Amino acid sequence: MPRPESPTVRRIMLGIRLRALRTRAGVAADDAARHIARTDSTISRMETGQSSVSARVLERLVELYGATPDETAQLTKLAKAARQRGWWQRYDEVLHPGFGLYLGLEAEATEMHAYASEWVPGLLQTAEYAHAVLSVEPRPPSNEEIRARVEARLARQAILSGDAPLQYWVVLDEAVLRRAVGEAGVMAEQLRVLASLARRRNIKLQVLPFSVGAHPGTCGSFTVLTLDLGDAAVSEYAYVENRAGTLLMDKMPEVETHRLAFDSLRAQALSPRDSIAMIENIAAEWDEAGRLGA
Repeated sequence: MPRPESPTVRRIMLGIRLRALRTRAGVAADDAARHIARTDSTISRMETGQSSVSARVLERLVELYGATPDETAQLTKLAKAARQRGWWQRYDEVLHPGFGLYLGLEAEATEMHAYASEWVPGLLQTAEYAHAVLSVEPRPPSNEEIRARVEARLARQAILSGDAPLQYWVVLDEAVLRRAVGEAGVMAEQLRVLASLARRRNIKLQVLPFSVGAHPGTCGSFTVLTLDLGDAAVSEYAYVENRAGTLLMDKMPEVETHRLAFDSLRAQALSPRDSIAMIENIAAEWDEAGRLGA
């Protein structure tokens, strides 16, 4: 089953095409803004995919830009899809501000590279592990909020399977495997699931051992996403988050800095085969710890 379309990505694709049409027509952004009785910033937000485009505004823009009937039909279809609600929007009330935008991109990413320094990434978490992670926030959510966030986290994992699964490459700091998140049994099960997932063809998992010492990932976890936007257009984003919020970067120097850091980390990390062996060994250690603590 193919992955459902993301309205976030449709919005970005629409913006790219509108900008191309405006450039082809030789229309300045401020002239386009006056034509639809909006501000220059409105045109910028539309062309960068930060805001949706109403049917009426789109009709006036394609007229101004001299779009062909075929182009108009394609843009109308994109605009309609961009105004739909993504599955994650039903969790807006419990998700961190800004995370919905990331989920919209993740939903259609073709490739993701991630470095995790503290936790197992959400796409690879078990329900019990996710519950333990979400329970230690400075302002603990209610049980209902935790339940909804865990549900959202598990729903995200659908992109790892299906007809066109995400190609996911993860480097885990060894600390992720040894830090107790929940009880020993929770850790043992999480690591067994990790080892199983690491054997999938679309998932590559490596462990960065303590023996490496200082490395480019000491500033914290990050993710680099690659999206195919059609018409030979590929877009990349770098994503980081902390207690203050989320940061999604699309400028080439910012993305390249994170890509270079990931390349260095995966070069220093254990091979996928050795990483699986380490994960399984540490899972056995957690099992033993659970038996001794019982």
